[in-house]
Amino acid sequence: MQRLHIGMDFREGFRENPRGIGLYCRHLMREYAAIEPEMDIELYHERNRPPDMPEIPAFMRPNLLQIKGARFQTWERLGLPLRLASDGVRLYHGTFNTLPPKLPLIRAPKTVVTMHDIIVTWLDQDLDDPWVRYARKVTPRVLRQATAVLTVSEFSKRDIVRRFGTEPDKIQVVHNGIHPIFHEDAPDDAVAAVREKYANGRPYLFAIGSALQRKNSDALFPLIKQLRERGSLEDALLVMSGLSGQALADRTEAARRSGVEEHVRLLGYLSWEELRALYSGAELSIYPSLAEGWGIPVVESLACGTPVATSNNTGMAEAGAEHACYFDPKDIASIVTSVEQALKERASFARGKTEAQARARTFSWRRCAEDTLAVFRELCR
Repeated sequence: MQRLHIGMDFREGFRENPRGIGLYCRHLMREYAAIEPEMDIELYHERNRPPDMPEIPAFMRPNLLQIKGARFQTWERLGLPLRLASDGVRLYHGTFNTLPPKLPLIRAPKTVVTMHDIIVTWLDQDLDDPWVRYARKVTPRVLRQATAVLTVSEFSKRDIVRRFGTEPDKIQVVHNGIHPIFHEDAPDDAVAAVREKYANGRPYLFAIGSALQRKNSDALFPLIKQLRERGSLEDALLVMSGLSGQALADRTEAARRSGVEEHVRLLGYLSWEELRALYSGAELSIYPSLAEGWGIPVVESLACGTPVATSNNTGMAEAGAEHACYFDPKDIASIVTSVEQALKERASFARGKTEAQARARTFSWRRCAEDTLAVFRELCR
């Protein structure tokens, strides 16, 4: 049987310390290497290889494509269609919610797009970001053009169908996974070490921070202030990781404005081992995003056996199911009430911890990779 020739948008995977879609790309690459499918895969990217880039399997070829005009998205709109045609790619996987347009007289392959969510098309946040503006404009065209659409939750599938009229049969839900490390418990000594290193040995609440407005990270600082004023937090700290550069400066200023800077520890990017240990040692993790297609931090926390309080909307309720506490992310009183409830009910959560962990650990990147490859094979039969 002839090997399939696949193209993949890997530009976010070539970021140093990738998040979200970049991690999605890298996890798929790792699992594809383990599965060893009968495919040759071109990894299209626009940045030089970062120092933290994992080993690339032999059947996957990095394909650097650099073109001027980043603010006009010329990499995807012009450079990529020409490269796909010249490389003779049979099927192209758009991992970044978008697809290159079909150009006149240029042969285009079949296309699969992972539409993680369509939140940028209806949530008026982060509109100063050129990519957000571009995605808002091209999403209708991408959904029409795609041969098949993958998305990460039933919520996102319903949202796509409702807002853009895409045929439900064209959309397949392929859940994101969690890193394999979360399928095993953190060693007790590692949990104790990160509590001492990052929280001075004190109890703490844990959160993943972000620069994006819709992640709503700054809501946690008035939360901490109110919890302390109400006597609900005692000596606990808020530990927030995943911050660097301007995002770190902005979160530091927000904590100062709320008067809780001394009760907050803001961290950069951590190793997977430390991240798992921080989740595991927390009294509670909090994820206050305004909207998400899924909610990987919710699942990660539950996989570590740590209770989680999160937003009651979009995909997060699907990610946490009956094992999380929920709040209105736009209402600080609702967040305070939910967090206080979650802290009081830790004993109750502990009794159902095994069930919560078991469900969370069903979400694996191996299954995501297998389901994705099955779509490729079906389209190329």
